[in-house]
Amino acid sequence: MVQANQQDDDRYKHLCERIVERCRLQNWYGPDYHSYTSHRGYFYINGKLQMREPSHDLETHFEFPLATEEQLRLSEAVMGFEHPPLLRTLYLQVANGGFGPGRGLTGALGGFCYWTRRDPRYTAMQKERVVEKYGEAYTDLFDPIPFDLEQHEERYDHPREISLSEREWPTYFLHLCEDEGQDHIYLHAKSGHLYDASGPYGGEPTLRGDEVYTRLFRIDGSLEDWFERWLDGIPPVQWYQK
Repeated sequence: MVQANQQDDDRYKHLCERIVERCRLQNWYGPDYHSYTSHRGYFYINGKLQMREPSHDLETHFEFPLATEEQLRLSEAVMGFEHPPLLRTLYLQVANGGFGPGRGLTGALGGFCYWTRRDPRYTAMQKERVVEKYGEAYTDLFDPIPFDLEQHEERYDHPREISLSEREWPTYFLHLCEDEGQDHIYLHAKSGHLYDASGPYGGEPTLRGDEVYTRLFRIDGSLEDWFERWLDGIPPVQWYQK
């Protein structure tokens, strides 16, 4: 398991305490992007995506309980790599997703998930569901061409934007949330970098000459910085400029 040092542990614990306190002061323990009539708790159980109305008042409690070590170990086994220490701490000390920026933080298995496509925690289950419903016609979507973000950025002098074809997808990519503009925010678990993913586009070529399907935009700072901006009340549009 990736270990944080004691200083990091203390800082992450304090961040979690501030997140819980923010929710308490604002009387809202759900995602920022919601309405009282449309919010749903999405989660996976028995290999399928389920949907439910929140089971209690989100003005007083988180919808999802704390993640368990078993849920985290299962998620990491499915992914083939470990959650970064801060993400683990958020799941273990705040809630297993469903709170925070955008439509809410995607949780570990058993927790909140609003968007599951191309997230390694949910790929196998998604593929099984699609095959059951449509046969093998769409299975290419679940067998992406691995894209090494770190190698690409080093080779091309750390570009701010990266264009991907339909089947290309970065390894070590974890979905964090859908933002208010319907883009999706991902964490690269290996480097700790954050990316905004938008698309599909079409019409433009990637560096390999394929048609662009997804465009990644690297967001300044770390996952910790991302939550600090949220705690400071900085509007998401100011978190980064495209």
